[in-house]
Amino acid sequence: MDSTGAAVARPTRLRELPALLRRNRDFRLLFAATVVSFLGDWFAFVAVSEFAITATGSEGAGAVAFAANVLPVFLVAPFAGVLVDRVDRRLLFVAVNVAAIVPCLGLMAAFALGQPWLAVGCLAAIALVVAFVEPITAAAVPNLVDPADLSLAQAALGSVWGTMLFVGAGVGGLVTQAFGAQTSFVLDALTFVTAASLVFGIRRSMHQVAPSRVARGGGSEQLSPTPGLWSHLGELRQFVRRRKITKAFLLTKTGVGVANGIVGLLPAFALTRLGGNALAIGYLFAARGLGALAGPLLGRALARDDGRRLMVVCGSSILAYSFAYAFLPLVSSLPVALLLVALAHLGGGAQWVLSTYGLQVTTPDAIRGRVTSLDFGLATFAVGVSSLLAGAAADILGLTIASWLMVSLAFVYGLTWLAWTRELWQSPSDPLREPA
Repeated sequence: MDSTGAAVARPTRLRELPALLRRNRDFRLLFAATVVSFLGDWFAFVAVSEFAITATGSEGAGAVAFAANVLPVFLVAPFAGVLVDRVDRRLLFVAVNVAAIVPCLGLMAAFALGQPWLAVGCLAAIALVVAFVEPITAAAVPNLVDPADLSLAQAALGSVWGTMLFVGAGVGGLVTQAFGAQTSFVLDALTFVTAASLVFGIRRSMHQVAPSRVARGGGSEQLSPTPGLWSHLGELRQFVRRRKITKAFLLTKTGVGVANGIVGLLPAFALTRLGGNALAIGYLFAARGLGALAGPLLGRALARDDGRRLMVVCGSSILAYSFAYAFLPLVSSLPVALLLVALAHLGGGAQWVLSTYGLQVTTPDAIRGRVTSLDFGLATFAVGVSSLLAGAAADILGLTIASWLMVSLAFVYGLTWLAWTRELWQSPSDPLREPA
């Protein structure tokens, strides 16, 4: 059930999701696995970020913890993409979720020993293992749903991320505050077990039979059958280099990513400016999740399944993200801070899901895993580097200056991206239906 841009998706309506889940057992299992996996991920981060800041006395320590949660994804992305395209995606999903249990146990040991940097290292190990989940899901979904349902399925999965961040971060802060970090880590491990069990039950192949020739416009292009990592990466480079539409979507998430260091500073804002604790950290990340939940729905409504409008929404979302976060250092009220964070991630959530959808419908199955893995890797690299820079800047220049540096980068990036992609979003034909 592959989509390469020829099939036109019908307009997305989330109220149709229950019907899709009822009639499509395999997507239902993947959807449920995604729900529980995202739910548990944020239990660990809330506890570790508070631990890192309070144990070290550094405002930037929370940003380092955030970087540890995302930067390893970039390191594994090239290998993840090749494996996702060449190995059974179902079994790979199961294996990485089971492997994530080990660093969860390591977190328990780190807290027992009072070692914050060991805890940050375990957080990085979890991120390294589960870095495979995003490209697996993005590459597999078009093979589990009909082409006309792909937009709905992708919007639903994007909303799940926001919902579970909203629920997981809020509940994670509450659980950490009420029952302690160790309970959060046990729950985190259980979510990985549950996710692995659900995906193991998927019957339909998460791969399309790899085609020897890939349709492109009115012709075709040959993908090399030669095995090996460098050959696969060479195919990816060749594919991306001659397709501006692909490059444009690959560079969309990076726009929000370059400013995402400010997200790593949210724990410091909660603890030093907003009079909070682990619960306040959870609330701020829950607000982030609420924005990420609503963002894809708003973005899809504005895009109306038109590639030109979709690209304008992606670029404008980067600008909206930077604009909302620019006001965060000026407030001392937690409710106002929650509103600003939610508004910022309306933009962040919209461009994340819309750019993923754009890549899915313009990329053939034989190379989709590598493309989506590269997409996720570039985004997380930007987020990780931004977080490290934000942490260092916060310790040297203070939270306010560090935050404004981040949002300035995103604003300039958004304007530049919109100017560079002008020929695509002003094209007389839909760029999603006629890939460049």
